[in-house]
Amino acid sequence: MTYDYHGHWDKKTGHVAPLKDYEGSDYDYFNSEYTMKYYVEKGADPKKLVMGIPMYGQAFSLANPSENGLNAKAPQRGLQGPFTRAAGFLAYYEVRFFFERYYYSTVHCRNF
Repeated sequence: MTYDYHGHWDKKTGHVAPLKDYEGSDYDYFNSEYTMKYYVEKGADPKKLVMGIPMYGQAFSLANPSENGLNAKAPQRGLQGPFTRAAGFLAYYEVRFFFERYYYSTVHCRNF
């Protein structure tokens, strides 16, 4: 599993599936690169490994909307999507729905 490293349960924003360790990460092992290498070190055949890529997003409700970067305080789940109806979780098509209708702002991490 190379996803769900972070989500609403952290009470702060975070990357759902970081490819590599990054500045500001709580744990150097919460990333896909570490996970895949770990599986191989523990004996998994690299030819049999398939890395999953999430096609969904985590939603956060910020404590302070002006503090909206990586690791910003987010004490509650984000709003539920109109289709999945799961607070804090948006399917790929819901992410597109919100972007197309409301143009949510995007925050990019410079390390990726």
